[in-house]
Amino acid sequence: MKRKVYLLIGPYSAVGGVNIHIMRLSKLLYDNFDIRFINESSKKINQKNIFNLRTKNIFKYINFIFSSDIIHIHTGVWWLRIVHIIFARLMGKRIIVTIHSLTNLQTRNSRYLTSYFINLADNVVAVSEKIKLVLKIKQAKVLPAFIPPIINDESDLPRSIVTILSENYEKIIVSNASNLIIHNNQDLYGIDLLIEVAIRLKKDQLNYKIIFVIASTTKNKEMLRNYKEIIIKNKIESFIKLVVQPISFVKLIMNSDLVIRATNSDGDAISIREALYFQKPVIASNIVKRPEGVVVFKNRDVDDLYRKIKKVISKETSLKNKPININLIKKKYLELISS
Repeated sequence: MKRKVYLLIGPYSAVGGVNIHIMRLSKLLYDNFDIRFINESSKKINQKNIFNLRTKNIFKYINFIFSSDIIHIHTGVWWLRIVHIIFARLMGKRIIVTIHSLTNLQTRNSRYLTSYFINLADNVVAVSEKIKLVLKIKQAKVLPAFIPPIINDESDLPRSIVTILSENYEKIIVSNASNLIIHNNQDLYGIDLLIEVAIRLKKDQLNYKIIFVIASTTKNKEMLRNYKEIIIKNKIESFIKLVVQPISFVKLIMNSDLVIRATNSDGDAISIREALYFQKPVIASNIVKRPEGVVVFKNRDVDDLYRKIKKVISKETSLKNKPININLIKKKYLELISS
């Protein structure tokens, strides 16, 4: 019997949480479907089962949708999500839409049109309760985006990070950003907050090291130059390191003592779920409801963040999280696809 074709649409080759989710979901369902992708990222990948939307080849785009049985849309751009839904519905395909974030749904029109057209989908997934409530999608299923990583698939850490990890730091604190992004006139990922934390670590003579990974710098490059200047001016190179390249954040988490998520907007942050999965303490902004076990600080409040860092590190307590059953996650997705 011929297997059904499962088409995933989203930023397949981009660096970030949605890309990680798409990759892991495709591997999770590999034994059940023929997997194909429509890649919306500017980073091109030449594979037969991947179509890059930025080639603007409308005929190939239509063919990918027409020749698929299930269309699973992970697009973050609200109007492009609607375009995918319309084309898939016109061709009578089964449609699943996952909403990963509210970041690109800041206007009344974008939210209204999203809520209206998403009714054409067979199933809708919101990665958090907040997304479901804000968009008023009653039929949406809340399903966290986290799928456990396959450690053997993760790349080795670069030598520069291995060197830092081998040095005599009392604690390693890690955080990350997919890019340099401004949201609500602030640094979305809170890199500026972590630099301020580093200044305070120096003042208090604490032998901690912050490693902040910035996977891509295709946006707001001036921000990076400014941050580097601040670090040099305050002579805090020994307290914070900006790593500007995509790396295995999973492996960095495994070698850390504390993970921080200082975003001023969020969906279901995969880095938080990964930290909990590996039994690492996590501190995150209170901008959305966080998973059980996460210590929250007041959004954009560096005083509260620094207090929480010192408190969490001084406790030296191990986390007792429930083990995640990957077979149960797969079962939920197969039920989602068939229901």
